[in-house]
Amino acid sequence: MRSGRTADMEKPFTWSSSGRSVLNLNIRHLCLVGVWPLGTSHLYQLYVIFVFAMGVWNFAEGSLCVSYCWRDLEATTLVVANMFTMGSGNVKMAFYMLNRPRYNSMVRRVDSLMSLQSESCSSNPALENIVQRSRRRAARLTLGMLLFMASQGIVWFPMPLIADPSERRLPFVQHPWDNNTSYYQLSYAVQCVVALWMAQISMGMDCLFVTIMILVAAQLEVLALRVGKLRVDESGAGEGRRIASASSVAHEKMYSNLCFCVKSHQEILRFARLLNDTMSPIAMTLFAFNVLVGCVVLFQTTYSSDITAVIKCLVFLPILGGQVYLYCWAAHQVKDQAEAVSTAAYSCSWVDAGTSFKRALRILICRAQKPLILTAGHVCPINREAFLSMVNASYSYYALLGQMNKRSVD
Repeated sequence: MRSGRTADMEKPFTWSSSGRSVLNLNIRHLCLVGVWPLGTSHLYQLYVIFVFAMGVWNFAEGSLCVSYCWRDLEATTLVVANMFTMGSGNVKMAFYMLNRPRYNSMVRRVDSLMSLQSESCSSNPALENIVQRSRRRAARLTLGMLLFMASQGIVWFPMPLIADPSERRLPFVQHPWDNNTSYYQLSYAVQCVVALWMAQISMGMDCLFVTIMILVAAQLEVLALRVGKLRVDESGAGEGRRIASASSVAHEKMYSNLCFCVKSHQEILRFARLLNDTMSPIAMTLFAFNVLVGCVVLFQTTYSSDITAVIKCLVFLPILGGQVYLYCWAAHQVKDQAEAVSTAAYSCSWVDAGTSFKRALRILICRAQKPLILTAGHVCPINREAFLSMVNASYSYYALLGQMNKRSVD
């Protein structure tokens, strides 16, 4: 029975079935950029291979360029920044392809999680507003970040042609072995396409996980409000023996509502473990790559003599910080809302409740007091403190590069 349920959860999505998912925007975007197949088309499989090969080509082109200009720290760091930025999308794509069933299961479990408390939300406008607000926030955030990422092409792609049309310069990686003379137009077009696709893949994967964390935090917020409003409802009780009977029924209903809350809490925690296992390598890739890219972009902004490189790096810096901050902010929201469940338990009418209710409530409080922490690589906690740590680490590497540059100049 369990294996059959697991197989259903891991069943691939189609384009039509993805439209019924709460994550339809994220899934369909990843499908369009060549990551998430919605169907069994062989042509799409070739498309996936082609997109992945473009990322590999970008890394190979950058590595070859570094081998020619490794003595020039300014040129090397600019190429390395591009390699790691594009490589991040390729690595995230590889993680997805190695764990496709887990990603399908994760999305289906999100949909199941959203329907778990739907009955309580439908009868309570305040709870329904929390859920709808989280969905709108996630959709706006996804669209905003993807469009902002695409808008970077307006700055990066035409910059070499605008700054100095007489020089045959490429937008990201130069070809010092032939001074950009061979296949210049083709190389220019390929670099722009690869940059656009890999950036959309990388940001698309990040938005998927941030969206899920926003929805999980909303479900925990709904659960906390439900727990906090558990009351003994004895309205309509008559006189005499009817009072005792109504009181008994009210206590049983209160206990039944608590049991449903406990079940919902367990389902959310069970899903959080799956989310952590799936997201952990992606988050670790993002943190490691963005720390390295951040330090070299800061170096370019400070020491580069090329004004076009400085402008591009200044425009790109908010993206690096924004990607890391989104993870840390969303994961911190999950942690805060999980702790709120324990606090809300003290607000319910437990004093007037029966022994079985108090016993179940103690179990819920003890479990909710255990911090719900999402991690990167199962090592680094993802929270606001982690964001500050990433910024400090990036600045430390930047200072090291600055010292190396001074020594080479001296």
